[in-house]
Amino acid sequence: MPEDILSIYRHWLQWCPINEDLAARQKEAVVEIARGGKTRESALEMAHSAMFLADYLVAAFEGANALPQAIACQSGCHVCCFNQVELTPAEALFLGDYVDRYFSPEEKTRLLARIDRNLKLKAGKDKKEIAAIRHKLPCPFLRAKKCSVYPARPLLCRAMHSLNAEHCRQEILSPLSHFEFYSHRYEIILSVIAGLDAGCRALGCQSRALDLARAVRDFVQSPGPMEEWIRGKTVFSEK
Repeated sequence: MPEDILSIYRHWLQWCPINEDLAARQKEAVVEIARGGKTRESALEMAHSAMFLADYLVAAFEGANALPQAIACQSGCHVCCFNQVELTPAEALFLGDYVDRYFSPEEKTRLLARIDRNLKLKAGKDKKEIAAIRHKLPCPFLRAKKCSVYPARPLLCRAMHSLNAEHCRQEILSPLSHFEFYSHRYEIILSVIAGLDAGCRALGCQSRALDLARAVRDFVQSPGPMEEWIRGKTVFSEK
């Protein structure tokens, strides 16, 4: 049975509980967008509104509060891009649209080849087994140690950060029992994810958690995925 988007992140929730007010705010934004019509544009705006709100609130918090320790992440640091990210269908549509707009036919062909490799390596494995080989599973969008879809990256990717770059490098091969991070980023972004998910469910749209690689493949292979999704059709594989 496919998992709810928040149950995917249960290990984070014990440290970063959902801000119910923020989740409700995002849910209301999604429902309000749909009132203008269930269109391709409104489907994209649902995810865009969530990404904008998450980015804005993280930046506002960190602008108003001095962090006791600097975040270690910088351009070219890409260890977190080996995490096997799950995302909502709304985010998958936004990501797929970005690929459609900005990737050449040749780039799309190479992307699908990387996705096929990713899915073949994960086939038949549970999450624990996949975690053990994730050093072999770079994100299909990772190119030259950088994200090739950075403006459209999923919400969870926007939460990921570290206070110790060396811990990141160690963790990819041998998961650490203690990993340093700031809880506010996860609280904000998981709360926005909760609201996005709740809003989509309230509209009758597919909202179960998706594997990033499989979702992008499904998007590319589906005719009119945004129009189908906004009308309540199941566009993405949930297995």
